[in-house]
Amino acid sequence: MLSLVVVIALLVVWVVFAIQWEGRLHDFAGRLGVTSPRSPGVILAVGCALFALLIVFVTHQLARSLAEYRYARKQEEFVSGITHEMRSPLAAIRLHAETLEQDETDEFRLRSVDYILREAQRLARLIDNVLESSRLVARKQIFEPYEVEVALFCQRFFAEIRPTVEGGNLAFVTAIDTSASVLATDEGLRHVLTNLIENAVRYSAPGGRVWCRVFERGPRVVFSISDEGIGIPKSELSLIFDRFYRIGRDTEADHGSGLGLFIVSQLVEQMHGNVRALSREASPGTTFEVEVPAMEKVV
Repeated sequence: MLSLVVVIALLVVWVVFAIQWEGRLHDFAGRLGVTSPRSPGVILAVGCALFALLIVFVTHQLARSLAEYRYARKQEEFVSGITHEMRSPLAAIRLHAETLEQDETDEFRLRSVDYILREAQRLARLIDNVLESSRLVARKQIFEPYEVEVALFCQRFFAEIRPTVEGGNLAFVTAIDTSASVLATDEGLRHVLTNLIENAVRYSAPGGRVWCRVFERGPRVVFSISDEGIGIPKSELSLIFDRFYRIGRDTEADHGSGLGLFIVSQLVEQMHGNVRALSREASPGTTFEVEVPAMEKVV
């Protein structure tokens, strides 16, 4: 900001100087072989143009520096958040593993083992997100899509993830109304839907509901995930798919890494689809819609 002020001040000084020293500028132009009566004005205009270019350059550099500073801040917040996210399941695993060393009932041991397994899976998914994000940014991941029958895939996937949702004391409502196929990969679709559903679980209060609807909208297949959680402020809707951005970072409910929605947007883009978030006006909750082109049906 100081540099920009200095450049503008120099421009003002130049204009004042050119007006006050018009005669000398005319003599200077004559020495250069320019005898037109407009020569001082030309020199003034050239000087102003050069200063204008300098202002544009300085402004560009300032904007770039500001963007780099903001990105660095996001990275710092990410490191802080990811450290907290990893410590939580590790502490839980250690605690329950230590209690297993004690002489407890079989029922207690089974509960502890189940808890350890769930926390280990949570930690594994977190690490997968970090690695997936790095691969997507570096463009090192080769995307080789193939035909995926949506209904068959969703039936298997919903059965796999249902324990995760219901384990958070939430009702899981699903509906599949499509016979289409899409050009994607099982792993890619599973990663997209897992991140969106776990995001819905994270921001939902116990006793709420999570909906997953799959249907056709024209030539596209829509995966719609809705919840009754805290919702997303409208001011954040345009930012939530940025890397490292965490929804409602100042709220206690925030425990995300800032990678999930970024990964979703990148994977959906590879499928030539799009994703958007809809925040409800009259009631709490958020709906994410992923649209992927349906493959043409061969008759």
